[in-house]
Amino acid sequence: MQIAQKNFYKKFLGRAGEIKAAEHLKKKGFKIIKTNYKTPLGEIDIIATDNEYTVFIEVKTRAGN
Repeated sequence: MQIAQKNFYKKFLGRAGEIKAAEHLKKKGFKIIKTNYKTPLGEIDIIATDNEYTVFIEVKTRAGN
C-alpha cells in the first residue's frame, strides 16, 4: 500500500471510529458539544455532557476484531 493510501485509510478509519463513539454517547444520553477541538497542545476528539458531567474523549480505533 502506498504511503498516501495508507494515510488516507488511517484518517478514514479514525473518523469512522469517532462517529461511532459519538453515536454511542448520544444513545447513552450525552449531548455532543464539540468534535475535533484543536488546542495549542493537541486535539480532543469529542467533548460531551450529560448535564452533570462534561467529558473529554480520545477515540482510538482499530481495524479487525
